[in-house]
Amino acid sequence: MKCPKCSSTHVNIQLLTDTQISTKKKSFLYWITIGWFVEPLLWIFLTIPKLLFELLSPRKLKVKSTQHKSAV
Repeated sequence: MKCPKCSSTHVNIQLLTDTQISTKKKSFLYWITIGWFVEPLLWIFLTIPKLLFELLSPRKLKVKSTQHKSAV
């Protein structure tokens, strides 16, 4: 195999993985319909349980991985 840039035959090929992690958020429709009303009431009347729930609940993550080859 030859390098397309320098025509050298000493080429290493690596398989690279790119990972993108994003958190899942509540939709716009949720906030328009009930989120604007329910979330503040939960914080006002149930502060301690809501705080514990937010701290201890697992995060909803969305992971997207792509692989590509790279010659070095």
